[in-house]
Amino acid sequence: MRIVLHAPEDLSLTDFGDPEFKVVADSDDVHFSAMEMFATSIALCTYSVLASYAEQAGADTAGLEVRMRWEYREAPYRIGAIAMDVTWPGLPGNRLKAAQRAAEQCTLHHTLEVPPEIETRVATD
Repeated sequence: MRIVLHAPEDLSLTDFGDPEFKVVADSDDVHFSAMEMFATSIALCTYSVLASYAEQAGADTAGLEVRMRWEYREAPYRIGAIAMDVTWPGLPGNRLKAAQRAAEQCTLHHTLEVPPEIETRVATD
């Protein structure tokens, strides 16, 4: 997998057949931090669901790319909007709607739609 950091709040994930993760920055202004890990997790989850769909549908995943862009919001400070663009050159046109439905089945996508309860504990030992 290759993660390309295009700009702050903008990255893409592609598979070049390499089992190692590689992070590449287009400029010195971007770095891989917790927010980029968050966006990468959603992109990877979606990519995995689409790869599974492709196997069942007999579609080629060559060139499949998931691009993530996000915006921050205040009160509380957080990622408030995410735009995910999937580019899939090998996808037959008659499979577009099914691929859209498949992409929306990512577990992390569902987790964001129905957020989990989070319990935070701070201890000294």
